[in-house]
Amino acid sequence: MARPERHDVDYFPFYIKDGKTLFILESKYGCKGTGFFTNLMRFLCRTPNHYFQIKSESDRMYLYAALKCDEVSGAEMLNIMAETGKIDKKLWENYSIIASEDLINSLKPAYEKRKNAILNIAEIAKIAVSDAENTVTGAETQVSVGNNPQTKVKKSKLKETKVKETEIPEHLKQIWPAYLEMRQKKKKPATEYAKKLVIDQLEKWYPNDPERQIECLNVSIRNSWTDVYKLKENKVGSKYAGLGRDL
Repeated sequence: MARPERHDVDYFPFYIKDGKTLFILESKYGCKGTGFFTNLMRFLCRTPNHYFQIKSESDRMYLYAALKCDEVSGAEMLNIMAETGKIDKKLWENYSIIASEDLINSLKPAYEKRKNAILNIAEIAKIAVSDAENTVTGAETQVSVGNNPQTKVKKSKLKETKVKETEIPEHLKQIWPAYLEMRQKKKKPATEYAKKLVIDQLEKWYPNDPERQIECLNVSIRNSWTDVYKLKENKVGSKYAGLGRDL
């Protein structure tokens, strides 16, 4: 009986000359930057197919716990790694997926020895796009039964419904344009999928609490963060503050 294929590894090459990414992280965060960099590479090595997607609050909590880092610093370092190309920028910004082409390429010899394939960035992107489209259109897809035209899904209709415009809650409509403008200035425009993730996250954290949802988005705008972070009570200054940070 053949062994099941493995899609993780027990080690990865760590080169002495690591380039500008590690230099920037160490310059800004010291040993914390070094630890985050190596912990992330180790995390991706043991994660199936070497990519991780944040789909829920529990995913977010698990990620930063595994990387032994607070959420604010971790998100900042991930953004730096996206800017330098150490992780794929489009996957991170559009789908909250962490994947490193450099890491994947360095692992190819191990997969060649096993004689099984390793997913590349293009294949991971296809999975992400497919998942996003299924999320939007899944509820509208009907099963065709026999020749009954009432139960058949027209291909043209499916194409039209691939991207559905995100509905902005009434209490966020005044501040929402400022958030989108901030992302545009950072050259990180929000996709419909990214918009939905932000709104869903705010509602999970603060259901029926428009005040906190607005303040949470305000914190991201003031700090030019493309993502949102849970607020905490702050005794000094403003009523609320971004996670782990006084404003």
